[in-house]
Amino acid sequence: MKGILADINALGQVEALAQHMQAEPWTEFWTGLGLALKRFDNVGLTATSIDLEIWKTCQIEQLVLVTDNRNHKSPDSLEATIRQYNQPNSLPVFTIGDFDKFANSRAYADRVLQKLYDYLTRI
Repeated sequence: MKGILADINALGQVEALAQHMQAEPWTEFWTGLGLALKRFDNVGLTATSIDLEIWKTCQIEQLVLVTDNRNHKSPDSLEATIRQYNQPNSLPVFTIGDFDKFANSRAYADRVLQKLYDYLTRI
């Protein structure tokens, strides 16, 4: 795994999360895992890229996607893509369940960070 891709609709929140992940006492984790924060334009995606293209790009570029809108509302949704194409060696998609709480509660943001690092260290 090379890094984290911020979903287009979650860019500000994921950038804030990545800044927190690089600050003490977490610096060693970020550095040790060799993480980098990527944006859509860094990997050839656009705001109109479909979820399948985003998911496949993450797999090819070895990035975990961080988002807030994983649903199964249509056949080309992110959840449908994962269900259809996911393999045991596929990188996961991380969903922050409550962006409002993430933005307004330091305790919740800290729990998100801890959980994310827990998963990332096991990949």
